Amino acid sequence: MKESEKITDQDIEKVKITLKPILGIRPRIYIPIIYTLIIFIILFFLFINPGLSNPGAKLSFEGNPGIAALYIANTYIGSTSDGIKLKPGSYQIEIRKRGFEPKTMDIKVPNRIFATLMVPPRVRIQYELEAESLESILLPSFREFSSWSLSGRPSAIYQLPMVLSEASKDLVALPPADRVFIAKALLAAGLSAAQNSSSIRDAIYASFSLGAPGASPLGFVSMARNAIALLAGSKNYVAAFSEIAPERTNDTIRGALSTLEKETSTFELALHKPVDVKIVGSQYFVIFKEANLKVPTCTPGGTRILYSTYVPEFGLASTEVTQRQFAGFLKDNSEWMPENRATLIEKGFVDSSYLADFDISNPSDKPITGVSWYAANAYCEWLCRYAPIGYELKLPTEAMWEMAATQASRNIASLGVFSNRSSYGPLSVDSSRRDASGFSDLFGNVWEWTSDSFRPYAWIIEDSPTFGMLANSGDSKTVKGGSWANSADQISIESRGPVPADHSSEFLGFRPALIRK
Repeated sequence: MKESEKITDQDIEKVKITLKPILGIRPRIYIPIIYTLIIFIILFFLFINPGLSNPGAKLSFEGNPGIAALYIANTYIGSTSDGIKLKPGSYQIEIRKRGFEPKTMDIKVPNRIFATLMVPPRVRIQYELEAESLESILLPSFREFSSWSLSGRPSAIYQLPMVLSEASKDLVALPPADRVFIAKALLAAGLSAAQNSSSIRDAIYASFSLGAPGASPLGFVSMARNAIALLAGSKNYVAAFSEIAPERTNDTIRGALSTLEKETSTFELALHKPVDVKIVGSQYFVIFKEANLKVPTCTPGGTRILYSTYVPEFGLASTEVTQRQFAGFLKDNSEWMPENRATLIEKGFVDSSYLADFDISNPSDKPITGVSWYAANAYCEWLCRYAPIGYELKLPTEAMWEMAATQASRNIASLGVFSNRSSYGPLSVDSSRRDASGFSDLFGNVWEWTSDSFRPYAWIIEDSPTFGMLANSGDSKTVKGGSWANSADQISIESRGPVPADHSSEFLGFRPALIRK
């Protein structure tokens, strides 16, 4: 570039820009107008436009229970913990929570437009739901707790929800005396169903929250005393502790566990003999008088322990319920027929395997299989029409089944149908010789439903109606006895397992118990 063509500072200083009039309007007039319009546009988009483009208000909720579902016209719209955003207008919002009476509230959302971006419009709503009952809150939560406890040990990427702890927060609506009353029972039931440290922590936190309302020092002392009394009531707690929290097991616990195993290894099972036989319908029931039963059982980790329990007078059917006997029930109760399987599944009573291989037109004397726990209970209720006065028919408790099996437990291999005798399914009842008490196939042929919900540590008990209510609320029920698919050396009197109550299987049947009302 030539020297003469270069732009200098002097050239720049000489430059003068002159704005031309627009439509005859001089710059000194239209420039302020343009700036004013720009300011108005900015203010519009800051203060007005947010309210026009996204009208309405955020609704925030405060009350008890802390977390509840929100519905408008029976459609779920959110939860009280998160709040919701609604457009201007009048609404009927229904607040729902399991175990509480629903509440409908008339809410008016204002149509505020100005400055909603800086100060978002909010509507604060206070609510209080009335608890239906203690059972309606606690039972579903304990049922869920039991299921999660059986689902496996948590890890860094798999954590269990603290369902009992959340339920204890919901129970603050109940009188303090009611909450304290159930705390000890909840602790015992929770520990008996827990199978990992997370579940134990959940049970302890929930029971202490109920037993020490307001975190009172005396309440904590009382609950600590209850926990110590519960733990001191049985030597078996060392087995449970070493399995649930192995990382905290020390030499003292290992020594106590060794002593417990030595005591168990020398235990001899007492034989319980029947005292009578009663006939109900087409079934014979072997009667046992009331007694204190002491039997061995196994923890989930395989430790053999002993536990004692009281068993009232009862009778147990001498054989498993047969196809022929169950067909009689179906003829009187058509709602349980196989063709109604879809309806029963919808109600949660059975699964898709219910009576899958059963031909009602050609029943045999083989044990009925493919029946859920609910179907077995329905059969027992139907059989009650033939029961003697003062008696009823139910599924036996686990303790009843074990008392009846004490005789057969000494000679299991020769008294049941196991895999060495059948590889295709169960054989007819009475295919094996009867034991000294008069039972056929208490061991082998098919596993048998009991009335008890499955709890890994079933010997942990607390003498109260609340404990019984909680302990038997689980969805998984205990089965006993083994089946034709097992070998005899796999089964003993302590063999037990959990099965969902709606499950149906070719390996599973039942026999009813005759019980005084």
